[in-house]
Parts: sequence; structure tokens; C-alpha cells
Amino acid sequence: MEITNYTTFRQSLKFYLDKVFSNHTPLFVTRAKGEDVVVMSKADYDSMQETFYLLKNPANAVRLEKGLKDYEKGLTQKQELIDNE
Repeated sequence: MEITNYTTFRQSLKFYLDKVFSNHTPLFVTRAKGEDVVVMSKADYDSMQETFYLLKNPANAVRLEKGLKDYEKGLTQKQELIDNE
């Protein structure tokens, strides 16, 4: 995660926002007299929220973890999607 201070962020706002969007990496902005903030793209925020939602259910979290472990072990198969046209 990249770090910058509030003044530099404000002076180069477009540069930093474009970088956050294109690199899909959050930006940590420090503030001398206030709470620090993290800037991230909406797509990345939405993805994070979806992950939190999916992991909130303990049974679903176990199922997802098992799926990831199976994938890492090479125990998965590629499936073609059904075209509904």
C-alpha cells in the first residue's frame, strides 16, 4: 500500500485517484491533525464488501476455504458456462 500525506494528496489528487483506480491498490493518506484515511476504488470496495458478506456465514466461510484449498491442490476441474441465449 502506498502512503502519502494529506497535502501531497490534495496537490496531486487526479494523479493519486487515477493510480488507485488503475493499479487496484489502496492509498494510505496521513493527516497531521486528524484521523488518517484509506482511499480505494469503488470496484475494490464493492469486492471487499462482497467478501465480508460471504465470509459472515460460518458454513459458507468453511465451504469457500475448502474450495480454495482444493484449487491450490489442483483438485478442481474447469467447467464451461452454459450459454442461455
